[in-house]
Amino acid sequence: GALPDPATFRAIVELADEAGITLLSDEVYRLMEYAPADRLPAAASISRRAVSVGVMSKSFGLAGLRIGWLVTHDAALRARIASFKDYLTMCSSAPSEILALIALRAKGQVVGRSLDIITRNLALADTFFAEHAHRFEWVRPRAGSIGFPRLLGPIPIDKFALDLARTQSVLLLPGTVYDMPGNHFRFGLGRTNFAEGLARLGRFVE
Repeated sequence: GALPDPATFRAIVELADEAGITLLSDEVYRLMEYAPADRLPAAASISRRAVSVGVMSKSFGLAGLRIGWLVTHDAALRARIASFKDYLTMCSSAPSEILALIALRAKGQVVGRSLDIITRNLALADTFFAEHAHRFEWVRPRAGSIGFPRLLGPIPIDKFALDLARTQSVLLLPGTVYDMPGNHFRFGLGRTNFAEGLARLGRFVE
């Protein structure tokens, strides 16, 4: 859920340009900023060396389509990437491409639905973590559908997540999967049954 401010983002792009570095910008949660004024430009739109990556699975909530894109002004790099992609997968599913086009043309409605779900769930998460401040550290995300809270106390997050899954059928992804120390875990905000999962988590921690 971290999001740099525009000045920091442009400074990163400029630094990469000055050093002759190709900047790969992961923009899969673009359009999911909670405050529209926080939206950053696509990196490829402000640097001829930058590469912007997007997908239908995050902001659009259409993971089953398996459709994404890569944008860069660097024609030679683009050709190398296209050649490698053709070696792995010759073409995408035609129905997936058509459904992706329909969703892109209805971008406001589709992304708006995702944001509505996240906004409601974020309010529930804020209340939950305020009530359990002695058990969790919660840094509120600024964009996207993922939070990264930290479990306080001596219980390792791996054991906590495993016991939670076994007893409550609630899945959390421990930060150890990302080699992240400090008892963090990935916390999804994008599901319509979020309130039920949160209630189960509450029963478990009690």
